[in-house]
Amino acid sequence: MKPSQKKPLKQQLQQHINQVQLDDSQFTALENIMEKSADNVEASADRHLWRSFAVAGMLLAAIVSIFMVSQFPGKSIEDMPQLIANEVVSNHLNMKPLEVKAGSINKVRGYFTKLNFLPAESKLRALNSLQLIGGRYCSLQGITAAQLRMRQGQNLQTQYQTEYLPEVFGDLPRLEDGESPLIVYAKGIKVKIWVEKGLLFALTDSPAINGVKENN
Repeated sequence: MKPSQKKPLKQQLQQHINQVQLDDSQFTALENIMEKSADNVEASADRHLWRSFAVAGMLLAAIVSIFMVSQFPGKSIEDMPQLIANEVVSNHLNMKPLEVKAGSINKVRGYFTKLNFLPAESKLRALNSLQLIGGRYCSLQGITAAQLRMRQGQNLQTQYQTEYLPEVFGDLPRLEDGESPLIVYAKGIKVKIWVEKGLLFALTDSPAINGVKENN
């Protein structure tokens, strides 16, 4: 007997393929299985992508939080009135030259064109005895502000006005709601802080004997 001859691999595969025949129903079932597999793979990829975005977002938020804490250690809304008073008094004691000289709020407004608001005239009674003499650009806790200089005889006072941002400055007394200004001391100088006409106001109240001289 002659030994059987082994068929080439290509011929064996072709013969096997020819023996496997699917009717229409079997082919449809196979097609459905393949489509479901593809959908599952795609859904899994989408979930993985969204999970990656979520993780990246949380990491970014954590990094921003760490940065803010490191840049502004110990700074909180609860401390804000004292921080405002400290900054106002520091600039009040070290008066820089006026950038505009004017005796009325209307004339001062024409200079402050870079502000997001117009300087306003307050109805606080304490301001009735003060005469506006001019102003300059400044900032209050990083927010651009108008620094106005006022005179009562030879005694100079400093008034700040800036846009009131509750998320930055916290909850402060509103003059229009009948609330009295908050009184905070810094370096022995009284500072009145309040909100009026959508603006944050801060006004020094130095004793006449400690009147501050203007730098030229």
